[in-house]
Amino acid sequence: MAAAFLRKLVEEHALDWNVDSAGLMAMEGAPMTEHAAQALARRQVPAEGHAAKRLTREMLREADLVLTMSRSHRQALVDVFPELAEKVHTLYAFAHEVPEDASQDVVDPFGGGEQEYEACAEHLADLVQRAFARLVRDAAGGAVEKGEGGDGASEQGD
Repeated sequence: MAAAFLRKLVEEHALDWNVDSAGLMAMEGAPMTEHAAQALARRQVPAEGHAAKRLTREMLREADLVLTMSRSHRQALVDVFPELAEKVHTLYAFAHEVPEDASQDVVDPFGGGEQEYEACAEHLADLVQRAFARLVRDAAGGAVEKGEGGDGASEQGD
């Protein structure tokens, strides 16, 4: 869902940024869950054609920024790819501009009901809006040229 929120903002601002989503343990090709699709639709966020995919080494290397939903997913990536640590952040830490050790995980609603997906969508909408504002600000200053919104394993069934 996070990638869909970010993609919508990028399109609304006519930015030439690539936003992608992949999971550490994604079930390749799995569609978004019905609850996730409904939560996005209620917010007029397009999500048609979403199919889960597994994160690859190539995707990580090509990305300018990798945003994860949890500290454990970030740490797993940094453990395997320590050279990429500077561009891998939790969405929360990036959005709130706090150190990674002060980050909070986004609760994965997978397996939950409509209420869990609604709560997650509200939380993600806020975090993505904050992260987007930071990306735009950083891009204006030349720090970031392109935003890549990979959102960790949260998208495995969403």
